[in-house]
Amino acid sequence: MSCERFRDLMMARLDGEITPSDQRDLDSHLAACQSCRREFSELGKITDLVQDLRLPKPSEDAMANYWPSVYARIERGLGWWLLIVGAGVWIGYGVFAFLTNPMMEALTKLLVALPIVGVLTLLVSAIRERCHVSRTERYGRVER
Repeated sequence: MSCERFRDLMMARLDGEITPSDQRDLDSHLAACQSCRREFSELGKITDLVQDLRLPKPSEDAMANYWPSVYARIERGLGWWLLIVGAGVWIGYGVFAFLTNPMMEALTKLLVALPIVGVLTLLVSAIRERCHVSRTERYGRVER
């Protein structure tokens, strides 16, 4: 007799989500299977312990510090986005000037090319790291 189906039914019963017909099937299986009966008893004890847990209410100091930290994170995020957009516009203008002005001095071309090469290097590095992490991630196949 396969106990896997009944393990799911045990969880459904403990969560209060079991149908009457499944309840009857589970009861008859528990009467016949000692290991499932023991497992159900242990699951019931764990459920009782977990139901008694309560999250502590945050202190007034914690609540007073919460919103300023949220606003600081929003401000920092906005600052980074403005910096990235500004750098993108600057680099775009540099590429445009680089391509359309053949008379541009070599030093100016170098000053335009260096940030572009730097950004491309960072982009390639981030893509390589992301590919490596996705292949070696230990919990990649865990269902949520």
